[in-house]
Amino acid sequence: MPQVPPLPTRIASIAVPQDDVSRATWRWAQRSLPRYLLAHSVRSFCWGATIATKEGWSFDRRILWAASLMHDLGLTRIPRNTMCFEVEGAEIARRFLQRQGLPAADADRAATAIILHMQTWVTLDDGVESVLLDRATGTDVRGAGYETIARVRADVVRAFPRGPFDRLFLRAIEREVAVRPGCQSARLLHRTGLADWMARSPWAIGAPPTTARRAGDGGRRHEAPHP
Repeated sequence: MPQVPPLPTRIASIAVPQDDVSRATWRWAQRSLPRYLLAHSVRSFCWGATIATKEGWSFDRRILWAASLMHDLGLTRIPRNTMCFEVEGAEIARRFLQRQGLPAADADRAATAIILHMQTWVTLDDGVESVLLDRATGTDVRGAGYETIARVRADVVRAFPRGPFDRLFLRAIEREVAVRPGCQSARLLHRTGLADWMARSPWAIGAPPTTARRAGDGGRRHEAPHP
């Protein structure tokens, strides 16, 4: 088995939690996730932490780290899933985190964030980590709020490059939709137009979009509709 690199203390200027559960989650992610999802997951943590700083929100780094690293694990096991990938992954994550010693209430918060990152609307009533993961994944997938992460963007992407992420992520979503057309992935793929969003995102074209704020956000700081 390849050696797992040590847990970084910082990525760019962003502090990474150093507790035992965070270390265990890092080891799990390094051994279980394909490279494109591992990098996406770490970038999502970095964008979430950066958004929290911009908004002035306090959050639990352990929970955001765990939810970020495990939020797409269901995409790695689509043929074996019995539920939509985010729900399946949330339940696996909940059990894993509790086994590693995370208190049940905190594991529940991480699992909730994982489930809600595929929903159409997330608010602070759902938990700050849920809002942060939702907004962070929207940033990494389609560039929503691209300018918000400008200060750390280049350093984070240098450490965890995008590579073929867009193509591989789109394929994974298409695979889930083919098996479970009633899941949120189908809305994301068809109604939201995921492929078009990704093709014209600032990640794809190298420049911020003319309307970076999410449709329907209306400038509210406490709500985050999913892409």
